Amino acid sequence: MCEFCGNEDCKLTKAEVIKRGPILWNNADGIMRGPYEDMPQTYSFKDVPVYNSYSALISDESEENPHTYMYYNFDEDEGCGEGWEYQDIENPLEWQTEKEFLTKIN
Repeated sequence: MCEFCGNEDCKLTKAEVIKRGPILWNNADGIMRGPYEDMPQTYSFKDVPVYNSYSALISDESEENPHTYMYYNFDEDEGCGEGWEYQDIENPLEWQTEKEFLTKIN
C-alpha cells in the first residue's frame, strides 16, 4: 500500500516520476510564453479562457511524496507570475509528459 495516497495497488516511487519528467494536463492546447529567467514555459488549455497560464507539473524533489507536483501560475491579465502552486496527482504515470506534448505540437 502506498503510504502517501492509501491505494493498496499503488507502487509509485519518487525515482519513477523524476525520471519521467514534467507532465501536462491533457487539455493543453498551446504555448502561451517561453521560459524567462525564473519563470518556466506556460501553456494555454482547450476551452479555457486565458486569464492564467500554467507551466508543466514538476515533481518537487524536496518533497518525499511522489504524488505531489508543483506548477507555475502566470497571470496573463497582469503580465506577472503568481508563483508556484502544489497539487497531488493520483496517477501521474497516466498523464502526458511535457516532452510528448511538445513533440506532438511541433
